[in-house]
Amino acid sequence: MSKNERHVFIGVLLVLAAALVVMLFQNVRGNVQPEIRRVSVLLDGESESYWQNFRLGVDRAAREHNVDVRYVSRYDGPAGTAQAEQLRREWEGELDGVILVPVDADVLAETLQEAPDGLAVTVVGPALSGVEGACTISASPEEMGRQLAVAVADSGAASCAVILTGREGETALRRLHGLEEGFQELGVTWRTVMTLSVEALPEPDGQPVVALEPGTTEALCARGGPVYGIGASNGILSRLEEGTAAALVVQSDYDAGYLSLLSVLESLDGVQPEDQILDCYTVTAENMFSDPMDQILFPVA
Repeated sequence: MSKNERHVFIGVLLVLAAALVVMLFQNVRGNVQPEIRRVSVLLDGESESYWQNFRLGVDRAAREHNVDVRYVSRYDGPAGTAQAEQLRREWEGELDGVILVPVDADVLAETLQEAPDGLAVTVVGPALSGVEGACTISASPEEMGRQLAVAVADSGAASCAVILTGREGETALRRLHGLEEGFQELGVTWRTVMTLSVEALPEPDGQPVVALEPGTTEALCARGGPVYGIGASNGILSRLEEGTAAALVVQSDYDAGYLSLLSVLESLDGVQPEDQILDCYTVTAENMFSDPMDQILFPVA
């Protein structure tokens, strides 16, 4: 074998060896299973349709980042205590993080004092008192209340009835505070009506009624309008389109879901996620199918 032939032979061997190394490396990489994070989402017991856009946002983030998501939306017994007990059961399993839509903020905050180190927590709503390291994502409850007051005033109504059930949590009470401030500034008079059941209210008399939670909004719409409320379930949007609901104040639930899961993952990666205040919007029958409301109300998965 000549000198040139030996050089060619050695060169071919080096190329084959390099190709073999690349193939082995790719095979090893292909056999490595990607890490799967496990995150539970504890909703607040509202109807499934109300949370559908939120779930779309969470599910998209889960697909993009290889997360196994478990949803809990129904609780046995008093909802606040039952949600806290469910939270405890979740972290006792193989759980990396949790997204909470609080029923009772005080009970959840107390329960989280016993949570294991390293549990990533995101709260969809106001911050939980005394809980450090938990990220919060939500529109400002006070601003949602003020926008609701503006919607009532813009209709030309001089007075209205605000319906409370006695089961309002901190978020709804903060919306009430913003609503009352808005009414005072805009010169709208109101009366507060307490009821254990929306069905027990007198028949609608044409006066605007205001609700501060999606469940109450939907129940009032079933009785007749005009209703001014919070939230955008399928049922509520149908009432808006037909005119029973006069105006709704909403946040982008899709964005809330997407960002809440990303914040959990940031925490698991050792980065303290920032709290985020979402914009809120007033939706009516006239703008519900226009940009950007159509994208907020009817997001594509």
